[in-house]
Amino acid sequence: MKHLAPDCFRAFACAMGNCPDSCCSAGWEIVIDPETRKRYEALTGPDGETVRAAVVPGAEALLRQTDGVCVLLQPDGLCFCQKHFGHDALCRVCREYPRFHREFGNLTEHGISLSCPTAFALATAKAPTLESWEDDAPVVLNELDPERYLALREGRDLALRLLLDENRSLADRIRLVLSLSERIQDGMDGWIRTGKLACRRLSSPIGQAAALRNDRIRPTLRTQRARLRQLARYYRSLELLNPDWPDALNRFLDRTEELPADWLEPDEPELYARYLWFSLFKYWLDAADDGLLLARVRRSLSMTLLGLAMDRVLPVDRSWLQRISREIEHCEENLEALLVLEGKRSAQ
Repeated sequence: MKHLAPDCFRAFACAMGNCPDSCCSAGWEIVIDPETRKRYEALTGPDGETVRAAVVPGAEALLRQTDGVCVLLQPDGLCFCQKHFGHDALCRVCREYPRFHREFGNLTEHGISLSCPTAFALATAKAPTLESWEDDAPVVLNELDPERYLALREGRDLALRLLLDENRSLADRIRLVLSLSERIQDGMDGWIRTGKLACRRLSSPIGQAAALRNDRIRPTLRTQRARLRQLARYYRSLELLNPDWPDALNRFLDRTEELPADWLEPDEPELYARYLWFSLFKYWLDAADDGLLLARVRRSLSMTLLGLAMDRVLPVDRSWLQRISREIEHCEENLEALLVLEGKRSAQ
């Protein structure tokens, strides 16, 4: 089996009690896998009883929560189960987070979700690179269209390179990635020649310059503010995980008129470019299943641009991008709703 991961994947370590935004209080539904449930049933003594009392029984066992906080989270920020029985006693979800894994036949990709503040800081601290290795794990069979998959792999490689080009403005990098994804989508929708030529053209400086020249329609600041307000309202309608999130969106909606004309030129453009890099690395190849590349790219862009806009008018100690990931990326209903929204916009 071949493996591919950003260089920060194996460097990640949980901050535990020092975490400024613990995943144990994120309000996520934590499913206990069958193997862990059996281990919990075998735990002895009062500590074992405490762990079992934290389990909501049912066909799919869950960890009990109070106001969105896992009941096993202690005042010192540590997990009762881990503290008394060790890291291996955690359920699979808690052991793995924020790591994720995706399988594509003879390739398994690994990454870290930027909803975790420690992962966010690690991933955005420097330009990411990809590491590869091999092991003896068995190949996972799949029914992916090999031509589509390989085209998506080539396109993603180019998109990730474009995002890390610090000689270009953040806005131009975003426009190039969007142009690339539009052309590859055309290729998957039947315009084969357009799709095949997309990477070749946009790999060259001449092709990149031509793509930027052709992107003549630049929305006015008024239009940009209106679109961001529309986006914020839609995010507010999604499934609520943290009760403070709607208040943040409401404060942003009240202050969108304060968004400066140069809002796409932040002091730290690489923070947003790297966030988008990780989002596209995570979701781009999912289009191999359903062909919805452009909708996924636009979804990642909407998260990035909303976070950037919120940072400009509601500055906080950490970027709003981490909170957006926290609210969106671990709820399948929210991810799907945004995919449908961006799919409709892409078709217009």
